[in-house]
Amino acid sequence: MAEMLGDQYIFSRKPSPTDLALPSFDEAGVRAELRAEMQLTRDCRMEFIMKDNHTIRHDPYRVVRWVQIAREEAEAL
Repeated sequence: MAEMLGDQYIFSRKPSPTDLALPSFDEAGVRAELRAEMQLTRDCRMEFIMKDNHTIRHDPYRVVRWVQIAREEAEAL
């Protein structure tokens, strides 16, 4: 899909919210998943939409940290 879209369209990715709901927040796993997806879509206009979060284990910092990791990986490209 990335090859077909190029930079002419926005590649909208909705990652699974599971990482925010697990008993422990695996930052390394989140980083690896985001990095892999960003590498595949590096020539695209890309957006990530985190949605359908039914629980974050009463830990809003998970969402903050997820965004920080996503920004760090985007800047590293």
